[in-house]
Amino acid sequence: MKYFYLLFMCLLKNSVCLDYDGWLNIKLEHNINCKNENFCSRGNISLKSIKAGSAVIDQISFTKSHIDELKEHADIDGLYSIRSLVTSADSKETEFLSSVKAKLFLENRLSDVISAWILPNGDVIAITFQVNSYSSHNHSLQYDQAEYPLHSNFYIRHVDQAPVPDTASYIQKLEREREAREKGDLKDNRSFLAKYWMYIVPIAIFVMISGVTNPEPAPQASR
Repeated sequence: MKYFYLLFMCLLKNSVCLDYDGWLNIKLEHNINCKNENFCSRGNISLKSIKAGSAVIDQISFTKSHIDELKEHADIDGLYSIRSLVTSADSKETEFLSSVKAKLFLENRLSDVISAWILPNGDVIAITFQVNSYSSHNHSLQYDQAEYPLHSNFYIRHVDQAPVPDTASYIQKLEREREAREKGDLKDNRSFLAKYWMYIVPIAIFVMISGVTNPEPAPQASR
């Protein structure tokens, strides 16, 4: 029973935190085996419904040329970079760039995690590319294959928008108070001390200092 309650709450959270629903397409490009170009096609991620979150991932398989160039990047502690081109029904194409160490990507046997960070209105604010955390040198990539498939997991990450302060109303309030003070319409309900403390404190300090520097003479003993 507890399991079904938790499942219901998770589904409810995902349904209420996202106001927008529609299709989403993410074109993936990377920076290896691209000849004279900086980036070339790696694959595509498409969703018919952002709320449903079910994605179709279509990617190339790496060849020996990909692996050789990736190893060259790893030897110099270089980066393997992904450029994501995001389009949706209500927005123009947006570009995001994310990178990982090439050596780490090889150690993880070409396995990665791709996440789309989405606001409640459906705007994509980031596409992140990370390697899985289960890397093991005992299960390294075998370099005698004709093709090397990519292993990608894709997730939708919902981002809650922080409340925006009503700066305009606050400025208008200050302006009204200033105008009222200039006209004399604004009554000052502060206490006497709150109004005049800046005058009272210096006088009190002066009196205290005067008492310390000029002590009263001690009375003479009577004979």
